[in-house]
Order: sequence, then structure tokens, then C-alpha cells
Amino acid sequence: MRVRFRHRFAAGVQRTVCRVVLFFLFRALNALAVRDSRVAAEIAPWPGERVLGLEVPGGPALYIARRGKRLVRLKNAPAPDILIRFKSVRDAFYVFTGQMGVASAYAQHRFTVRGNVSETMGFVRCVDLAEGYLFPPFWAKSILKELPEKQLSSLRLYGAVLLGR
Repeated sequence: MRVRFRHRFAAGVQRTVCRVVLFFLFRALNALAVRDSRVAAEIAPWPGERVLGLEVPGGPALYIARRGKRLVRLKNAPAPDILIRFKSVRDAFYVFTGQMGVASAYAQHRFTVRGNVSETMGFVRCVDLAEGYLFPPFWAKSILKELPEKQLSSLRLYGAVLLGR
């Protein structure tokens, strides 16, 4: 009985952390879309009607589309064009908290991808760039193949993320 409560509590905490990370990840991607030329180049070819989704089963989801040079967050998307769905809350928690990189999670089959794989890789490159800015270098080195060169300081990005600009 006690173990069951502890497991449910831990899963609830992990879900909450995933929700918070998705909130800040969207804001970071949105800020980088206008401040980092590599992210801007990745999202420029996306048609405006394309919807990308990140889903955690029984937990939060992030659906985004491009509007002009910015990204917009959608409340829900019944059938996104590209969907990255984690297999469990724990798997998403490992990736979102920087305990595991996206490449490692993919190699270990911790999520599934639905949609065009080459277009999905562009989105994953944007997420990798965001992680390079958001995580401290000693942490980012362990989850990224190489640290991306920064086109703005992490402090400026933190400010943009916190202020929503």
C-alpha cells in the first residue's frame, strides 16, 4: 500500500516537472526563433499549418505551429503532422530534466515519432540548441553530442524566457 502511494506521488511530481519544462521549452524555442539564426533557419521552411507535438502519456503535451517568424502554442491538436510521444512519464522526465539526451532516448526507444522523420530532425535540432542554452555547459556536455556555439548569452535567453518575449 505504501509503495503504491509513493509510486503515484513520484509519477505526479514527474508529470508536474514535465509540464513546467514544456512551458519553458516553448518559451525558449520562441525566443530563439527570432534571436538565433540556426533556429530561424530550421523553422523557416515549415508551412504555417504544420503542427508539431510533444506528448507525455497521461500528462502534459506541447503543440506548436509557426506564425510568421514566431512559434505559437496550441491548446490541443487532434492529429498533429509530426508527433513525438514518450512511452512513459518517467522517460519524458529523464529527457526533460537533462538526465538523458534526445539521441540516447531515441536509441533506447523511449519515444515514438509519427510523421516525416527528416522534418522531425529539424525540430530535434532546435530542441538541442535550446538545451545548449538552457543547461549549464557541464550538464549540456553529457546530453549533447557537442555544445552549440551561442549566438546570444544564456542570461539574455533566460530573461526572454522569464518575461515571455
